Amino acid sequence: MSEGRHLLSARAGDTALSSLVITNHANGGRILYGPQIQPWACDAGAQDADCNRPVSYGFKYLSSDPAVAGFQPYDPARPPADVATTTTDQGRTVPFVVRIETGVQDRDYYDVAVLFDPAKPWAPWQPQAAWNRKLLIQHGSGCGNGYGQSNALSSQRVLDRDALSRGFAVLAVSLNDSGHNCNIAVQAEATMMAKERIVEAYGELRYTFGYGSSGGAIAQQWMANAYPGLYQGIIVGASFPDAGSTGNEVEDCALLRNYFGRTATAWTPDQQAAASGHLNTAVCAEWIDFYKFNNNLNPYATNIANLPGTSPTALGGCDAPPGARYDATFNPGGARCTSADSAISIFGKRPDGFANRPYSNVGLQYGLLALKAGRISAEQFVDLNANIGSHTIDYALQAPRVAADPGAIEASYRSGSFNQANGLGQVAIIDIRTLDISGIHHQHRSWTLRARLDRANGGHANQAIWYQAGSQREAYDTMDAWLGAIERDGGATPLARKVIAHRPASANDRCGSADGTGLSMLECTGLADGSTRMAAGEAITGDVLECQLAPLDRASYGAVVFSDAQWSRLKAAFPTGVCDFGRPGKGQQPTRFWQTYLDTLGQVVVGGMPLPDLP
Repeated sequence: MSEGRHLLSARAGDTALSSLVITNHANGGRILYGPQIQPWACDAGAQDADCNRPVSYGFKYLSSDPAVAGFQPYDPARPPADVATTTTDQGRTVPFVVRIETGVQDRDYYDVAVLFDPAKPWAPWQPQAAWNRKLLIQHGSGCGNGYGQSNALSSQRVLDRDALSRGFAVLAVSLNDSGHNCNIAVQAEATMMAKERIVEAYGELRYTFGYGSSGGAIAQQWMANAYPGLYQGIIVGASFPDAGSTGNEVEDCALLRNYFGRTATAWTPDQQAAASGHLNTAVCAEWIDFYKFNNNLNPYATNIANLPGTSPTALGGCDAPPGARYDATFNPGGARCTSADSAISIFGKRPDGFANRPYSNVGLQYGLLALKAGRISAEQFVDLNANIGSHTIDYALQAPRVAADPGAIEASYRSGSFNQANGLGQVAIIDIRTLDISGIHHQHRSWTLRARLDRANGGHANQAIWYQAGSQREAYDTMDAWLGAIERDGGATPLARKVIAHRPASANDRCGSADGTGLSMLECTGLADGSTRMAAGEAITGDVLECQLAPLDRASYGAVVFSDAQWSRLKAAFPTGVCDFGRPGKGQQPTRFWQTYLDTLGQVVVGGMPLPDLP
């Protein structure tokens, strides 16, 4: 079928029964999102501007010699004599030989690995028996904005011994690696295209689940919510529900670290941590100084991991080429290295042409809970909130606070960038955590997602939280058993109820220490850590982009006493009022499923619209 729109009609004699418009999209993408990010650098060997190239295949095998570790190169023309065997979950014992397919879709790479016998044919209507027709999708960490192809890690992640040994196909897609692309719609588009490739080249899928930590948790949780059906199950580690609400804390940390570094008011490290909602000051330092995630708000930031001359730990920013980067004076039309600008069709444009900014700290009372608990003084609280400031659209510090740009709030919720969890009730979720409380991967993030599930779906029986208990292999076993039971249920019960009904006993909440010693769930759910917004009074759901306001009220501070001078300064800091977290955020609304940012003619739809229902 040629590219473009085609009319499929069904007739009985001269009677037209039904018709359907089918659109065959180009391999270069532009199905759910456009315009694509520019400039875009193709690797050597690309045949066109969409970076297309022939599909390539390679082979690896596991040796039967215990002294030979890991996957080894395999030459089908000269098969080695030491090939190990594996028994799949379908009971078939086969040589442990894996074929890796590498191709390009949507201008970037995908990799598929599967058990494969080079001496036998494979057709999508008759796949080789070693494949169980199940798919595992691997995900990378971080959150950044790439301006060219990247396959640095995808080909490694597909060599997942546990999954391959069972007979799974394993997929990695560069554009759903959040560290390379943190645009939810592009992630979903690339994942959808790669799954279509597998169905067309390998055969029908029974079900799909994902695996990934940190940024890999973001990718799974917001895609599974906003684009239902891409995943039947997800296994997440070091969980974050989304990049949008996580970005609130990143920018808050940038402002707090700036304030603490310049204020004349004395603050101890413990007081700084208390005002930030953390157990120590290392959390904000890790966000800003180590990973540099605030680069995602800075149009000038190019500090992304593994770029020459940049911090090797930086996971935010972009890799736009020097001559193409934005400069307010010398190149005002250049590429702006912010997450919002790389997803400008989601958030819309300001009058100056830049992306609407989905961040606000208007009315936010930094350190409110620490003040009420007596951990910081009234003077510290007033000075902090009077001087915290914000950043301009070009990321220069300014004294006034900043409100989200018009349109950005609603778009954040509609798109799933602020994950409302209203689409996650049909997804089996295993959330694996450690007991580490020192860094950015806060314990409460798993419970944040749980609280959103409760609010949106009336419960969280589709989510299991494991603390330092259970291996990756055990998580695979549990998820496979869960999805297999759902698959076997052919009844008319709604899917969300099936997910709950078929949750296996092994998918219970768990708590255990690093050495295997059992801990009580109470020890695991103390939620000693928090966030900058929770420290300002926000609920654990943590998804208010911009709060509704209430007047300043001295009585609301309980036993805290402000002098008249301090109260005057506080009123000046909050001229329109303070956050009322007892109400939903401004513009807060459920995620809209299957948002597209292109109409049927390929024209950009700013802010998006849901795809039409299936005929």
